[in-house]
Amino acid sequence: MAKVIIHDTVDPAAEALLAARDNMEIVTVARDERERLRRELAEAEAIILRYLPLDASDLQAARSLKVVARHGVGYDNIDMAVANELGIPVACIGDANSVTVAEIALYLMLAAVKQGVAYDAAVRRGDWLAREAASTLELYEKTVLVVGFGRIGSLVAPRCHAFGMNVTVCDPYIPQSRISDAGFKPVKDFAAGLAAADIVTLHTPLNDETHHMIDAAVLARMKEGALLINTSRGPVADGAALAEALASGRLFAAGMDVFEDEPPALTDPLLARTNAVFTPHLGGLSRECFRRSAIVCAQNSLDAIDGKLDASYVVNPKVL
Repeated sequence: MAKVIIHDTVDPAAEALLAARDNMEIVTVARDERERLRRELAEAEAIILRYLPLDASDLQAARSLKVVARHGVGYDNIDMAVANELGIPVACIGDANSVTVAEIALYLMLAAVKQGVAYDAAVRRGDWLAREAASTLELYEKTVLVVGFGRIGSLVAPRCHAFGMNVTVCDPYIPQSRISDAGFKPVKDFAAGLAAADIVTLHTPLNDETHHMIDAAVLARMKEGALLINTSRGPVADGAALAEALASGRLFAAGMDVFEDEPPALTDPLLARTNAVFTPHLGGLSRECFRRSAIVCAQNSLDAIDGKLDASYVVNPKVL
């Protein structure tokens, strides 16, 4: 009998897909059951993992694990060095959440330029005259720098174009013709693209190169009055430096779905900034996307058990 662990809550569609298979044991482990997780991992062949950590001791407890089916596209919550050492494939959800994250990036842009949170609060407290001091901006004819042209960035760019924005793209790891063929302007010099952009939107993975790629020095080079949008990973941007840039007025606003520490401490100076818009890392959590992601995870689990895991979903294919 094959055993699959669901760590934390996923859409019931995943359980239904797994349960349709004969001789399948499905075990749900709650987010705070760390010791039980390690016990259950001993005989598990697959685990569906959301954002909770899967560390070295967890992976080392797994004697038969054929896949970690990550309920997302990031995998910084997994000890990849140990997964690689033990030959355990880590599979993500491909493009299942791409359009969802692209939409929240546009939502954050709009909410930031239109100061949506502040004016919503004004209406609710009866301050109709707040409109007289409005200093909102338009997206129309603004220059946006899309950093990263992968699954999500490549969807954000045309959505920005639909708002009449001038779209530039910086991604040195793909053929630049892919950007120009899509109708956008490739930017090879990140610093120059940064200085010209009214809005910078981040769509990169988190790794040693991208950790704090947006730091105090980079923020100082940004166009005065620009906006920063981050729907990638929190540590891609230095939160303390960003809070200072917002407090000084160097940046007009920021929109953040991700934070260096999640959840952020209520004392985090970033949370005190009224010229920032926040969402609680829900970029991929629409109802539709939650279901799509769960189904992909369940299918990746079944395929790994059957020995036919699709390599296009695997982030460490050398272990296959």
